[in-house]
Amino acid sequence: MRQSYIIALLLILTACIEPISFETGSEPRRLVVDGFISNISFADQSQKPAPPRRFYVAVRWSSAVDNVLDEVISDATVTLMSSEGESFEYFWDEAEQRYLIRDVDFSAKENVDYKVRIQTSEGKVYESDTDRLHPAPAIQEINVEYKSILKSIAVGNQTEIVEQRGIQVSVPLEEHGGAEYYYRWKIVPSWIFETSRLPEENINKRCYVTNLYEYQSISVWEDKTGGYNRDLFFLETDDNEQVQYGYSNLITQYSLSPEGYEFWDQLATQQQSGGGIFDPPPFSLVTNIKNVNNSKEAVSGFFYVAHESSYRWKLTPDDLPYTLTFIDPCEPVPGVPFIPPAGCTNCLEYRGSYTENTNQQPIWWD
Repeated sequence: MRQSYIIALLLILTACIEPISFETGSEPRRLVVDGFISNISFADQSQKPAPPRRFYVAVRWSSAVDNVLDEVISDATVTLMSSEGESFEYFWDEAEQRYLIRDVDFSAKENVDYKVRIQTSEGKVYESDTDRLHPAPAIQEINVEYKSILKSIAVGNQTEIVEQRGIQVSVPLEEHGGAEYYYRWKIVPSWIFETSRLPEENINKRCYVTNLYEYQSISVWEDKTGGYNRDLFFLETDDNEQVQYGYSNLITQYSLSPEGYEFWDQLATQQQSGGGIFDPPPFSLVTNIKNVNNSKEAVSGFFYVAHESSYRWKLTPDDLPYTLTFIDPCEPVPGVPFIPPAGCTNCLEYRGSYTENTNQQPIWWD
């Protein structure tokens, strides 16, 4: 059973981290499904301070061979169905390697149940259980606290404890009348990179960088009362090139059903468990996908409906209560052989662990 748990963990997290191959052992391959919809349509997302993205369903066969990536299924028929009798078709997108919903104006409605149906080219039919929106107060603001933490760093063959200044970012949860809310947060940072070796008028002097995978830890929370701040992440500022010229962070909040929360909470526990990612998991992850004609077939993954809201936080060095000093990586050190790092002669070649890089200021930056 070891492999089955890892399938769900690694493949469902392809929205958060890069796909990873894994060992299947002796268990036969199984279908793995990952998908969601929310109350914010693709068209509405285009008006928000973030790059829009379509609702998706990813479908794969787990690999039966070690060190081979999972087999993407590109010839299935994928349909979203509602309790109101509506159906919405998905189309295969080669670039994203998953199915995208065709209707750009579609969004999930309150008090409506949704499920996804997948028919493979072999004629097998799989369906998810129904899920629906569970609205929660939208994220309206964040709370920032300037503080220092102690961290260990390697210096030669020794470990030293140093003080690291930074910002604790949290989200205020409103006090409410006892309703239970189940949250998940996704955090996507962007920042400006500049090279000192190019003049101000050069188009490749300044780039806007985004890293979809920097915050890989799954952040979930069950809120029963509200009236407090929930910590999301700590942003280190000392020696952090991301905050030198300008930093921006898109925080997306998802309100989930109890079943959706259970799935993500189990994933979070799996991720935080001691040992490596291939250590035997302590339990089987919940799934809401089944073969409609063979309930005994093992299937992994989850399809969920989320009530979504987002907030973009921006930070400049002037916002800090202290002054930061940075070493210019593009400036030669006297007496030392010097090879300029990538990006020094063209910001588009910057290699600062990014997933998106452009020399055009995004429309949402300001």
